[in-house]
Amino acid sequence: MQHEAEALTEQWHAAQDTVDARQAELGTLREAIAPAQAAVDTAKGNEEQYRQQLDAVAMGTFESGSLDQFNALLASKSPQDFLDQMSALETISADYKAALEQLQAVVDQTSKAQAEADAAVQRAQAAADEAAKAEKDVEDRKRDAEMRIDDAEKLLERLSPQQRRNRNGPGESAPGPITGTGVGVEALRAAATQLGKPYQWGAGGPGSYDCSGLTSWAFKQAGVTLPRSSSQQARVGKAVPWGDMRPGDLVFYYSPVSHVGIYAGGGKMINAPQTGDVVKYQTVSSSAFSGARRL
Repeated sequence: MQHEAEALTEQWHAAQDTVDARQAELGTLREAIAPAQAAVDTAKGNEEQYRQQLDAVAMGTFESGSLDQFNALLASKSPQDFLDQMSALETISADYKAALEQLQAVVDQTSKAQAEADAAVQRAQAAADEAAKAEKDVEDRKRDAEMRIDDAEKLLERLSPQQRRNRNGPGESAPGPITGTGVGVEALRAAATQLGKPYQWGAGGPGSYDCSGLTSWAFKQAGVTLPRSSSQQARVGKAVPWGDMRPGDLVFYYSPVSHVGIYAGGGKMINAPQTGDVVKYQTVSSSAFSGARRL
């Protein structure tokens, strides 16, 4: 029951990680809507400007009377006059064609800008829907975890003080002084300052911790922000096999992952083990071990 309650608590933390990610994504997408709409407005303004230029070219052509080669021939007083009118007609035609091409380009740009703005709105709405769904998932998982926690704590209350001590087991001594550098070692040093602090479901310090709350807090002291859940923490850094673990590596239990500690060397780790217990050194269990990661 203790393990189930911890697994549900870590699922709750994972769901909250998802909410945070979705809300951040939603904020970014919403910020993109205004620039996209501004681009539409600019494109529409350019389109209107080019339409006016095109109208001016067309009106100039009409007013000049140089509408086509036949009119130019009829209006010519001499071969040279005809050639001069043809030259002017070609210039007007070229200007008209260029204006048309510019207008078409701007119309295309307007359509593209509008499509991008519409897509930005749709992406933001989809992200909002996902965020709402994720928030409901958090509520559901938190409720499930709290129900199981309540069951576990009721059973714990029936234990005598001696039974509680037997259940928690003795604490291990430190494997030695903490030496070395790197974020993992710095996090290990930070975790060591929390020895003796009580385990508390869902807690992230500094007064009490659950397993991933301790590792999150410790690595934050070393300048690294970890995901809140043990399952998400099991995806950061690089994988480390059992025989290559070094002080500062994250150590994970079970599959799917639902417990985490920080390797301290000598086959031991610092972790917040379970309710009724405290942050302490423990021997790493080879049977529960499911992986390690190094940042």
